[in-house]
Amino acid sequence: MPDYKSVVVSTADKKKKKKKKKENAALAIVKGLIPWKGDSVGEIIRKIVFLVSIVALCVAVLIIIDKYMFEPERQRNEYQSSILQLGNHEPTAEEIAELPEKAINTEYAPFYAINNDFVGWLSIKGINVNYPVVQGENNTDYLEKDFYGNYSKNGTIFADYENEFKNTGETSANTILYGHNLRTENFFAEITEYRRVDLDKSLEFLKEHPVIEFDTLYEKAKYKIFSVMLINTREEYGDVFNYPAILNFANRDEFNYFTSECLDRSEFFTGVDMKYGDKFLTLSTCEFEVGLYDMRIVVVARKVRDGESDSFTDKQIDSFKRNPDPKQCRTIRELYYYGEEWSGRYWDPAWIEGFKKDSSFKTESSD
Repeated sequence: MPDYKSVVVSTADKKKKKKKKKENAALAIVKGLIPWKGDSVGEIIRKIVFLVSIVALCVAVLIIIDKYMFEPERQRNEYQSSILQLGNHEPTAEEIAELPEKAINTEYAPFYAINNDFVGWLSIKGINVNYPVVQGENNTDYLEKDFYGNYSKNGTIFADYENEFKNTGETSANTILYGHNLRTENFFAEITEYRRVDLDKSLEFLKEHPVIEFDTLYEKAKYKIFSVMLINTREEYGDVFNYPAILNFANRDEFNYFTSECLDRSEFFTGVDMKYGDKFLTLSTCEFEVGLYDMRIVVVARKVRDGESDSFTDKQIDSFKRNPDPKQCRTIRELYYYGEEWSGRYWDPAWIEGFKKDSSFKTESSD
C-alpha cells in the first residue's frame, strides 16, 4: 500500500528546494548589482558606476518620453486655454479703436491687438478645429511660430501670404489656409479624418462635418465642402496639381479649370453647385498615412451665397457618395489599384454653371 504521507513530504521538500533556489538566484543578482560585504574596492567602484549609469539612462528615457509624449500635449492645452481666455475677454474701447477701418467683428479686437497678423477665425463644428488665423509676409513665418509670436514647432494656422483680406470684406477668390497635422490632434490634425485610407469611414465623417466657418474682421461666412483630395507635390510620383498657385481667377475658363480639377480629384461628391464669381476656402495639411513623402490632404469648400441655406438637408447629406475613380498621380494609382490610367469624370457637369459635358464624362455603370 502506498505511503501517501511520504509522498506529501517529498513534494513539500521539492517546493522548499525550488523556493530556496529562486531566493539564491535573486540574492546572486542583487549581489552582482550593488556593493556587498566582501567586495573588492574595484568591484565596488564598478557597481557604483553601473548603478549611476542605469539611473542616468532611466532619467534620460523619462525626459525623452516627457518631451515627445507629454510636453506637446501640455503645450496644446496651455495654448488652447490661453486662446480661449483671450476669446472670452471683453474687447476694450482701445482695442476696438486699433481695428482696421470698416472692421465689424469687434469680438476679435483682442486678437488683433496682440497680433496685427490676425486675419480671421476658423472653426468646424464638432471637431477640434477652432483657432485664430494669421497671415505672414511669406508662407514660412508661422510654420514654427505660435499666435503670440513665440517659437513653437506646432506653428499656427496661417493664410497664404498672397491671399487678400481687404477692408471691404472682399477676399481672394480662393483663400488657402495651412496648418500642421500634429499627433496632439490640434490645428489641422482632424482635417485628415476627411481623407483616411478607410474611405467609407471618411465619407461618414464628411457627412457629419460638411460645413466650415471662416470669419474675417469684416464678415462672417460659412462654406460647404465640395472636394476632398489627396494631392501629390512631387513630380517623381507623377501628376502634380499646383493648387497653391491658384488664388484668383482671371476669367471663367480659369474658374472652370480649378473647380473641375477639384471635382476630378475629389474622393467624394457632395453635389454642391458652383458658378463663376463664387468664393472658395481651401484647407491644406500634410498626409502621413499612405507612406509617401510630401503628400497633402486638401479640403475645398464653396462660400454660402446670400439667401442660401448655410447647411445641407438630410436628403443632400444622404446623397454624398464616393468617386469611383478620383484623378491621382501614378504612384497613388498603383498603391490603390485604380488602374494605370484615369478612367474619366463621374461628376455631374451641371454642378458647374455653363460647364459643357464631353467624352471625359462617365457613369458608374460604364466603368
